[in-house]
Amino acid sequence: MELFYQFLEGLNYVAIVLASLGLIPQLIFIIFGGIKPRLFAKAKKQHKIAVIIPAHNEADVIGGTVKALLEGQTYPKDRFDVFVCADNCADKTFEKAKQAGAKKVISRFDADPKKRMASYPTKALMDMVMADYPGEYEIFIRFDADNRPDSHYLEKMNDAFEEGVEVARGYEAAINPKQNRWAQVSASYYIRDSRLACNFRERVGGSSMLTGAGLMVSVALIDRIGGWDAMGGSEDAEFTVNRLLEGTKVHYVAEAVVYEDQPSTWKDNYHRITRMGHSLHALFWKKGWKLFWHGITHFSLSDLDLFYQLFFIPIGVIACLWFPLYYIFYVILHLLNGFGYPILEGVHDLEGTLFTPEASKTAIFSSLLPMIGYVLGSMYAAYSFQSYLSIRLSRGPLKESGEKGWAAGIFLSAPYMVLYDIAITIGVLSKPGWKEIKRNVSPCEESNE
Repeated sequence: MELFYQFLEGLNYVAIVLASLGLIPQLIFIIFGGIKPRLFAKAKKQHKIAVIIPAHNEADVIGGTVKALLEGQTYPKDRFDVFVCADNCADKTFEKAKQAGAKKVISRFDADPKKRMASYPTKALMDMVMADYPGEYEIFIRFDADNRPDSHYLEKMNDAFEEGVEVARGYEAAINPKQNRWAQVSASYYIRDSRLACNFRERVGGSSMLTGAGLMVSVALIDRIGGWDAMGGSEDAEFTVNRLLEGTKVHYVAEAVVYEDQPSTWKDNYHRITRMGHSLHALFWKKGWKLFWHGITHFSLSDLDLFYQLFFIPIGVIACLWFPLYYIFYVILHLLNGFGYPILEGVHDLEGTLFTPEASKTAIFSSLLPMIGYVLGSMYAAYSFQSYLSIRLSRGPLKESGEKGWAAGIFLSAPYMVLYDIAITIGVLSKPGWKEIKRNVSPCEESNE
């Protein structure tokens, strides 16, 4: 019994160390949160941009997205065009995109459910543009069908491109941050990632992880690698990994702001997170250790940083499964031992403590419960302050004069992260399919109708 108890205790210490490592970057982001974003110089040339939008059954929003791009950008209209792929659609996505003014809309159908992911229409659009318009475009910018870019988005990405940036992401905000609590805590998650994490990495010469909302990549790079080469479920993260393995960093352009329609129910949040968790977990086991080895052999902190981010998907799953099971077992064992059933008689822990009935009571009430309170309290304080800080520092992108009205996003950030980890775990252990997410009508759409 003693060896078994000590073995489980040793495993728990390992799990605690691994889980605790996840808070270290969060503290670093807080400490350096006030670093001013990098600003790119105004470009002397307006390079030709191909905006591509993969869309699956997005008839409700695709028209507004295309119109918002064509009518709302400060970038000259003759220097960019919009292309849409209606991917395995059973609605009027194709017609709506065409009517809204997309230069070209293509349809794609594939009977294989494994090929019904955003990676395939993204590749199809890039291949089509390079084949049908050879040499005409220098930049690809991909948006999701529910995105609303700031009016300067293309202009700011062009500035970064002219400074030599080949791959970049922007600041990801929300169209509907104050619709309800679910939309606000989801929005806060992406605001923290943009303003704190991505900003820190850009300022110290690191690399950020791409998201599908507004990613920029040079046409020359796509041509050089033979087309879009990330075909998994998290194609944006996989494309980031592929570029780091070849030595190309992903930059963060803080002034390029894109607004995304955030899920407004827990059900929609859950479907998004489970899909993401499943695909990121698969990506970690497919390329994570290769990325780790590349980082070690090439002395690349960016590689190790991205490995670290991906690594916390399986670590989160372990934590989500291990800690509840271990501590339920721990409490039951010590309750029995402390109140009349000496099943730990003669057992010592790794520190040499002999578990008498009084020692078992102490283990539960004087050690375990305060420790759990300390961990949960630290997590709550870290994520709440991160949300407050990122919102306070993002008044421009959020179009806010202060933090008023963001209480849910600030104070529910930590509980949301617990639910996030649970959903990630379920996603890893299951095979979540695509589920339709309710779209929320934005002011931009209303003005265009």
